[in-house]
Order: sequence, then C-alpha cells, then structure tokens
Amino acid sequence: MITFLVFCSLLIPVNLWAAITPHMHSDLSMRILHGLCTLVLIPLLWTLWDQRRWLKPVPSLMLALFAVVMVVVNSWITAMGMGVEFGWLDHLFLALSEIALAVFFLTAPQETTA
Repeated sequence: MITFLVFCSLLIPVNLWAAITPHMHSDLSMRILHGLCTLVLIPLLWTLWDQRRWLKPVPSLMLALFAVVMVVVNSWITAMGMGVEFGWLDHLFLALSEIALAVFFLTAPQETTA
C-alpha cells in the first residue's frame, strides 16, 4: 500500500505541471499520464464499494461520484488523445483526486479480522 500511495503522490506534481504547461507534452506522454491516473482511481472505487458499510455515506458517495467522473473523462481522453478544451482544468482535478485518494487511504478505517 505504501508503494501505491507514493506512486499516487508522485502523480500530483506531474498533473500540476501538466496544468501549468498545457500542450507542451507529446500525445503519447499525455495518454500515458491520463491512463495511469485512471488506473490509480480504480482501487479507490473498489475500496469505497467494499467498505461501504463502515464509511460515512455522504462523503464516500461524493468521493465515489467524483472518482467515477474522473475515470470516465480520463478514459475518454486516453482513447481520443490531445485537443481537449480546458485540459488544464482536468489536470487540476486529477491532482485533487490523487490528493483525495491519498487522504482516504491514510485515514479510512481498516477492517478488523478477529
């Protein structure tokens, strides 16, 4: 889990840099970045579903909806390539989603096996 969280935390400055310098990266690197950012949100969605009985419903629903929208949008960007209007805003939301992901996994209640 620590390796996963370190990887996710490394994506935060990468997305902030991509937001600051739009279209100064290649189409391939952009597709890889959006694809990786989509993949790191899948464990979050799985955990939200798996631990739904122990989580507070309203915050977890808001986080799940945000993550689902990010997965759908970034899957589309990964498939279609560059040329997305307001792509810088998507990179800001990706950085925010990775911050939320790290905070969730660091503060979420753990299942107890007794």
